[in-house]
Amino acid sequence: MAPPSRIGLDLDNTVIDYTEAYPVIARNLGLPGTCRERNQIRDLLRVSPPNDFEWQEFQALLYSDGLDYAQPAPGLEQFLGECSRQGVRVFIVSHKTPRTPAIFGSHDLHGPAMKWLGTHDVVPRFVTDTDVYFCPTRAVKIQTINDVGAEVFVDDLSEVLTDPGLPTTLVRWHFVPTAGTAPAHTLELPTTDFAGLTEWLRTC
Repeated sequence: MAPPSRIGLDLDNTVIDYTEAYPVIARNLGLPGTCRERNQIRDLLRVSPPNDFEWQEFQALLYSDGLDYAQPAPGLEQFLGECSRQGVRVFIVSHKTPRTPAIFGSHDLHGPAMKWLGTHDVVPRFVTDTDVYFCPTRAVKIQTINDVGAEVFVDDLSEVLTDPGLPTTLVRWHFVPTAGTAPAHTLELPTTDFAGLTEWLRTC
């Protein structure tokens, strides 16, 4: 295919890697410090489904306080640098409500996320602040991906990439920390990490 001119990226667990934040937030909720994986923590907190109050609390803390420990995903800077060299405009489109639920403290989510992007030299070095979108619902996220004219979208959630509201021409990449490790139910989507995306972009 011809090189794309517009690429969209999801934010949480795609651009932002929360690996270092997981054990910190887990300890704050009384879990052992050895809990370092998202799925492990989720399974421990969701002990009596469908009551997932503690799991919701974990996520509220992760996407607010956890940003102090979160890092850019491996290979992100190199990928964004390649986009810059090729003149590819990058958009960040995130499903992120303005605040955490009141029961979890009503913490601001947008401000800290923008601060993180600035601290880690993503905005404005590679992405302008006006090309960062926080969407209150998944439906708004899908519409925003369409509205910005993204030709490629990268997301860690397969349910976003398979949403019927996305155009059939959209190139979809399922982001995983190590390419090729997607769960079986997402194998219909090509998987990649940022190193793989950089190589793909160079060979377009």
